[in-house]
Amino acid sequence: MEDSGDMRDGARPAGDQTDSVAARRGGYAALWDVDGVIIDSGEQHRQAWEALARERAYPYSDAAFWAGFGMRNSDSIPLMFGVAGPPELLVALSERKEELYRELLRREARALPGARELLTALHAAGYRQALGSSAPLVNIEAIISLLQIGPLLDGFVSGEHVAHGKPAPDIFLAGAALLGVAPQRCVVFEDAPAGVAAARAGGMRCIAVRRAGQPDAPGLELADRIVDSLSDLTLADIDHLLGAEPQ
Repeated sequence: MEDSGDMRDGARPAGDQTDSVAARRGGYAALWDVDGVIIDSGEQHRQAWEALARERAYPYSDAAFWAGFGMRNSDSIPLMFGVAGPPELLVALSERKEELYRELLRREARALPGARELLTALHAAGYRQALGSSAPLVNIEAIISLLQIGPLLDGFVSGEHVAHGKPAPDIFLAGAALLGVAPQRCVVFEDAPAGVAAARAGGMRCIAVRRAGQPDAPGLELADRIVDSLSDLTLADIDHLLGAEPQ
């Protein structure tokens, strides 16, 4: 009797091929910035910093806010307010700003177009995924909960847990190490020049997402690709960028 499971011409059953492709992609990773990439919270950040400035009678400008966007608070506060210390003051300002931000975030949290879909597609395809954000840990956890994206992730790294924030590569290198994936096999999704510089410094590929209604900030062009929306990307695009195409 002929074996119905016989493989002719070296071909594998379709299920085995699918498993093999997923296993191959498991050696690659996507590292995601959060604000401005997965969630549209730039305005909540802006409002929180502006409110903090009013409370403290500090000068504030949108230009200074955007110049520091994507950096850790300890790095952006001197840029925005001209306050460089003492450390206790920087911590107090940072904590108050994040309280204001989370109050605003709870009122309206929504994923940016294409973010959930691409997260889902990469997860289903076998890619390892982690968030890598300058944001405090409590903010990252709140966003994961609000957007219900926990099952799509293998971990996350906060700027609180590394020695240097973006544009240093520490956050993304820690994310790659957490996932057990070599940096050159990682793609970073970013929206800020500091994040793009961090990805490049870490030896990773980078896709930058434009901020709607704003001109490209200097430094964004260093990304391997710039898109208007994550909806513009497909699984095949990521495979091709990383050289992870099915064999």
